[in-house]
Amino acid sequence: MERYDAINKYHAWYEHWHRYHWIADHITGLTVADLACGEGYGSALLGQYADQVWAIDIDHETIQLAQKKYQHIKNVIYNKADVLHTPLKNQSMDAVVSFETLEHLSAHCELLTEFKRILKQKGFLVISTPDKDIYSATDDHNEHHVKELTALEFQKLMREHFKHVLIFGQQFQTNSLISPLKSPKDQTDSQSLWVSQGQENDLSVNQSPPTYLIAVASDESAAIEPFRETGNSNFNDVNNGLFHHYETQVKRLLAADKRLAVLEQQVQQQSQVITQLRVRLGL
Repeated sequence: MERYDAINKYHAWYEHWHRYHWIADHITGLTVADLACGEGYGSALLGQYADQVWAIDIDHETIQLAQKKYQHIKNVIYNKADVLHTPLKNQSMDAVVSFETLEHLSAHCELLTEFKRILKQKGFLVISTPDKDIYSATDDHNEHHVKELTALEFQKLMREHFKHVLIFGQQFQTNSLISPLKSPKDQTDSQSLWVSQGQENDLSVNQSPPTYLIAVASDESAAIEPFRETGNSNFNDVNNGLFHHYETQVKRLLAADKRLAVLEQQVQQQSQVITQLRVRLGL
């Protein structure tokens, strides 16, 4: 079973936590279902904003651990169940959240049908999945993924089940940040710039395709209207830990390259000495 471990501090930490923070303001005061919730860390975060959160996962042990770890959060209810057949009542949820679930199942239509069953008429769904063309571009296929979708397939699937669909892309990037030294916590990013190396004088647009796709869908246009105003969202570690980890590794590799160059030079010199000795000995 593939499951994100919340203590992982590398790419997955940024990707998984970012999704939950990205929707947090949009579910304030709502009744929310977090389906295939995993460890429950995201459900606990949503519980700080939502009126009530139903966190459902099929793994019994995982749900037990979540119930114990987050027992102090009273408005989050952890429940073991199959996301294809949840115990939730018809049209009982204002919002349904399901991140990185779709690719683990082949019954995509059944999954979305269940989501629609429990959603209120004016409710909305937020769902994410990797883009098959990007995520599985190499031969290193994820053995836990049953059926991945391309961006076109994902959009088609969503529009077959919902009248109104917005598609967002998520990708991990390294960048340079300029911001006020004394910035309020609620400061929002207002500028994103992309240039090509070698063509730094020319502003461009982001040409790197996203690894993950996020759909916000509803049968009511007004339900997803707030998401239309969503610009670029940046999520960062306050200690910039991943960058420092990479920087340390790069420095180690550069140092190793220098040592390797010295060793190669020594080997070449020794080879020349050996060749000269062979000539003298007539070998």
